[in-house]
Amino acid sequence: MDDRMLPVTDSPAPAPGAFSLGAHPVVLLADPDQRVRQGLSAQLARYRVSVVHCPDGVATLLEVGLNRPDVMLLAADLPVVDAATVLRAVRSRLNVPVVLGVGPNDAAQVGPALAAGASACVARPYRSREVAQLLNLTDRSQGGYEPLLVCGELTLDPQTYEVRLRGKLVGRLALREFQLLHLLMVNAEKVIRRDRIRAELWGETERTSNTITVHIRRLRERLGDDPHHPEIIQTVRGIGYRLVPPLG
Repeated sequence: MDDRMLPVTDSPAPAPGAFSLGAHPVVLLADPDQRVRQGLSAQLARYRVSVVHCPDGVATLLEVGLNRPDVMLLAADLPVVDAATVLRAVRSRLNVPVVLGVGPNDAAQVGPALAAGASACVARPYRSREVAQLLNLTDRSQGGYEPLLVCGELTLDPQTYEVRLRGKLVGRLALREFQLLHLLMVNAEKVIRRDRIRAELWGETERTSNTITVHIRRLRERLGDDPHHPEIIQTVRGIGYRLVPPLG
């Protein structure tokens, strides 16, 4: 399976006990497509998560004030009031994780939304495996914060989804890119097998997809790593990848 967008399905999900959520977490789901909202809500219901539905930007702004959600999921093509405007309003009042749902025709909305404070991006329509990531964001908003991850002159902040290299902001990475970089940094100087990356990030065991190669290439581009002679994310031929902490 590659990284193309798929609709939410009723495939088996991790047991609720696998997550240490706070009591009655609230997810605000803003999406103009009722079918998409219902599909994701069915997944979140397995974890006893309360979902607030919003069909447009105006409803989202009203519900944010009323419900104070633990995490927000905004469609990039939010109507009436666009996602970037909603984000700026939310960021002026709340420090809450906001995930941007990006469809195949939403490229123009992504930049403004990230600049306005989106925490991460996920593919839309949503896949069932993204549910776990939403829950992890909710857990962090309840106080289970991860510390700043530092590898030489490369830093990754799990709370803000910011990555900096030699003090310069790399930018807000797509969700899978962030997860991949996090895995490599946690295991800095160690060789991480492709099978492990695929299993932990995509939950797959097949060996034919080039998804990992594509994401590694994107990470190198963002970090300014020479694709022909990379110094930060090195390829161990036939095995996997190793992150070498960059120096100043």
